[in-house]
Amino acid sequence: MPDNKSEAIVHSLMGRIASGELGRIGDRFMTVRELCVREKVSLKTAFRILTTLKDEGILEKRGRGFRIAPLLPASSDMGRPMLIGFLATCLESPYFAKLACHAEEFAHSVGASLIIASSNYDFETECERLKMFCRQGVAGILICPWASTSEQEEFYGTLPVPYVMVGRQLETAQCDAVLVNNQKAAQQMARHFIEQGIEEFAYIGQSGTLHDQRYYGYWAELSAAGFSLPDKNIVRADGQNPKQCSDAILKLLKHKRKGRLGLFCYHDLFAIRAINLCHRLGLKIPEDIAIAGFDDLPAAAETYPPLTSVSYPVKDMARLAFESLYARIKFKTLSNGISRYLDSELIVRESTQSSASPRHRAK
Repeated sequence: MPDNKSEAIVHSLMGRIASGELGRIGDRFMTVRELCVREKVSLKTAFRILTTLKDEGILEKRGRGFRIAPLLPASSDMGRPMLIGFLATCLESPYFAKLACHAEEFAHSVGASLIIASSNYDFETECERLKMFCRQGVAGILICPWASTSEQEEFYGTLPVPYVMVGRQLETAQCDAVLVNNQKAAQQMARHFIEQGIEEFAYIGQSGTLHDQRYYGYWAELSAAGFSLPDKNIVRADGQNPKQCSDAILKLLKHKRKGRLGLFCYHDLFAIRAINLCHRLGLKIPEDIAIAGFDDLPAAAETYPPLTSVSYPVKDMARLAFESLYARIKFKTLSNGISRYLDSELIVRESTQSSASPRHRAK
């Protein structure tokens, strides 16, 4: 068999191992005979392919079989630790700070160092930070992206190093991404409100956010159940501008009709602000307004009343993103546009449900 065919199979297997398609670290790999059948090659060629993958550090021999090798401690040609960049949207947010903290833990576990920066909700700043990472010699980057147009998304394709998106998938470019199913979580929230007997609904979203899956899932589930989400009950607030944010939420609350309102917020900070404004207006929670957020920040359980929210598997997100990026670096493969989805968890508290009713969690 020509060597170029063997090399093509090796390269293909590297990419599939890097993507997780053929198992995770420590999992049993194909035997020589299984590889013969799958790739239609001879026993001799199959053995040579597996030996090549072992010599590259991708497989390891255990007993009579092969297993997927663990990621090895990283070092540069100069003997210094590998550098990996992590770009958050806003490090002042507890969610992004926690995500960065876990990413740093995983980087240290393989002997790498993490450089952390923030775009502060600005695409131009994001571009400058990413270029800065590359100038500093990072081997790869974890990105919480802020680009909102196809033209902006084209910038990521100019990066000279592997990258993985965290929390959002690009619309116009293929790249690896680790995501939480926001739409499914928002649908669960809508069903929870409906189960509470609510018939009027509102939504507070983040201004500047396009392709808002939280809004879409909430609206879609309400529509499927025969309820509406009128435009007057949809607010786009600027979390970086406290006055604009409070004014927008206050306007919505003051125009509430008679009856109970179900208010779903893009994140917990909006929801907590809405709770405080309800106290100022004398509106009872959850009797007059049931309020829910997203992210399940530590403050969610401490506010009064405790806030119903959606809990992100932040540590698992960081782990999967780091493993995906590091596999790309180790195996020297380009992104195949593989998206990995994690489920969230609905944490029901007194802001939507009476304290007399049992709390519950829904995955």
